[in-house]
Amino acid sequence: MTDFPYIHSKAESQPIPLSSYLPHYRTGIVSAWLKNHSVSDGLILTPFGSSPQTILEAAREGFRVLVPAHNPIMRFLIEGLAKPISRDTLNSALVKLASSYKGKQRIKPLILSLYETDCPQCGGRTSASSFTWSKEQAEPISKTCRCTTCGENTRGDVSRADIAKALEYQDNSPTHARALTRVSAPDDPIRVQVEVALRSYPPRSVYALFTILNKISGLDLTNDETKHLEMLLLYAFYRSSSPDTRILAENQEQSTQNDNYLEENVWYSLESALDVWCGDGPGLSVTTWPDLPPTSGGIGIYPGRVRELIPHLSGLAISGVMLVYPSPRLSFWALSALWTGWLWGQEAATPLRSILTIKNYDWAWMTRAIAITLTELRNSLPENLPYLGLLPELNTEYLLASLSASSSAGLSLEHLAVEPELKIALTSWKSGDINKNNYPDLDDREIIRQSGLELLTLAGEPKHTLQLYSAGITALIKQGSLKMPGSPPDPEKYFPRLVKDFDENIAYRQGFLHYSKTENWWHQDLPLSASPQADQVEQTLVSLLVNSNSPIPEIEIYQHIYQAFPGLNTPSQGLIKACLNSYAEKDTEENSAWILKQSDQPAQRLIDLEEIDTILKKLGSELGFTIKAETPQGNIIHQLWSTEIAAHYNFYISVSGLINKILSLIKNPPINPWIILPGSRAGLIHYKMLQNPPLEEEIQKGYGLIKFRHLRRLAEQGGLTHANLQERLSLDPFTSESPQLPLI
Repeated sequence: MTDFPYIHSKAESQPIPLSSYLPHYRTGIVSAWLKNHSVSDGLILTPFGSSPQTILEAAREGFRVLVPAHNPIMRFLIEGLAKPISRDTLNSALVKLASSYKGKQRIKPLILSLYETDCPQCGGRTSASSFTWSKEQAEPISKTCRCTTCGENTRGDVSRADIAKALEYQDNSPTHARALTRVSAPDDPIRVQVEVALRSYPPRSVYALFTILNKISGLDLTNDETKHLEMLLLYAFYRSSSPDTRILAENQEQSTQNDNYLEENVWYSLESALDVWCGDGPGLSVTTWPDLPPTSGGIGIYPGRVRELIPHLSGLAISGVMLVYPSPRLSFWALSALWTGWLWGQEAATPLRSILTIKNYDWAWMTRAIAITLTELRNSLPENLPYLGLLPELNTEYLLASLSASSSAGLSLEHLAVEPELKIALTSWKSGDINKNNYPDLDDREIIRQSGLELLTLAGEPKHTLQLYSAGITALIKQGSLKMPGSPPDPEKYFPRLVKDFDENIAYRQGFLHYSKTENWWHQDLPLSASPQADQVEQTLVSLLVNSNSPIPEIEIYQHIYQAFPGLNTPSQGLIKACLNSYAEKDTEENSAWILKQSDQPAQRLIDLEEIDTILKKLGSELGFTIKAETPQGNIIHQLWSTEIAAHYNFYISVSGLINKILSLIKNPPINPWIILPGSRAGLIHYKMLQNPPLEEEIQKGYGLIKFRHLRRLAEQGGLTHANLQERLSLDPFTSESPQLPLI
């Protein structure tokens, strides 16, 4: 296995429907990976189909994507996003619904009247945007309004009339019974999950949604208008479901994390869906099996399970596989069944029955499911086919489940890169020979410990839990240890044992030191490094900026850093940002590009060094100290102030943020040491100390940090004495973010 550079990505700018139930997505990873691996013009298979955004990104880059999707909601989502619809077109369908009647009243004012209240600002009658409910009190306790009278957005307490109005709607009403029957019969095995999902809706929301559903079924609509209203309704279903009780559906127990939940105005949710679904870009070709996408840039949907598709793959030209690994989110499947039944009836929800009847839908079950699926895929597809494995929203169980399942399926891990701050892992696999082991004489638990220690030793600084676990699982894969026992595999024994091995061996009793604030680890046997990885990243970035005569696009900067520090050495986005903010500034003409600050040009920093050195010598002489200039170490100047009796001060002047280098030069604890740096390094030094507690602990033993500008002010103000010098040096804390000047 070779180190693999992490791929720079950007947060998605346009929100999409159901986003909180979809894998976290950042643009750029999929398209860059496909291009870097020279994937041919064949089909890109996405067997898990859990991430519509990655499917769309690949198709928009000109690749032909084949995705099995047996969840009707996921199929509907992919199709809707692949063919952008103008806001006006969507709004036209909504206007037609709004102007329809139930009895003698139009639908829009009828739905808005369900939430009618007094504006907290002006007292006028308006429809509340939302009500916040207390679970303990089982009633609303506050409201938000965008008043149609005064135009203000306000929040206030509810009135007795608000509470009474909300409690008119009950969860044992005929509307609730119909909401269940639309999905499953009373004796249906999935009925329990459907009932749990329905409990995530306030009763008033169910009444409002079914009033709208009933009206749509009776309107004279075109097929397109029906689909457009279904799109808006799906988003309203999503928004109306209480986020807090989504946890209930997932864990099968009441959440104690939040005592309140939000009830949103259903009609306003429909209106907000216009901006979520609309788009003005070119549409993509979407075909349904057995039809395949055309020669360039399209999506083919297989409306069934991946295991049902696998027997048909042998005759297809598959050129690559994209794996956005699934995670056990039973709440999404339960709500998908609910939404499918509401939109299209019981029969449409049938494909979801099997997964909702699974009793232990957890990481152990998921590990086995991934392993079985990938084994069948590997046996059906050509050898040496590239597989991209993407793990968004990474945690340790997700990491261990996905990588161990893939290895157990016979895939060979070629690359692994982990961005700890974004919690994203990128893996690259091929089917073929398994990598040879690196630890032939160690058992699995020793491998986990040894690989973690090696990672920390190489980095010279603490590393995130995800990076240590990644090092361990990678080493086990190389060793060939990750084989699930039994046929079929028994994850009930395998996965818990794997998790336990990591928990017990990346642990304090094995010498590992845990810093919970940053989720980083260090080892008690390791000394403070003279050149930790954070300092190396700083040097690499500065070298890039210094050697460029023009602004550098941000994407090139990040990719340059990732290329220099690949695999498990991938630096966090926060560190790169801290370095950029310390040394560079955004180009005025091209905001996405950076250029070295004028104050950090090498010639200017040499002038600064000489100036600060001179100022410091002058201050020491005025105070009667004997000044001794120690031998410079690179660009680090060392002044020793002493009297006939003893040394009193050690000053170290540097223009960089390489604090570890300065500390490493000091063989014995110095007397009264002070490190003098440009003020623009404050944020960077603060970030390094936060991420590296051993460094922070060493500095807190007695080192002081002074900004260049503070030393200049001390020289200008005068009045320094032996008695007040220590106090005056400390007046401008180095990690202070305040722009105000300290009082001297």
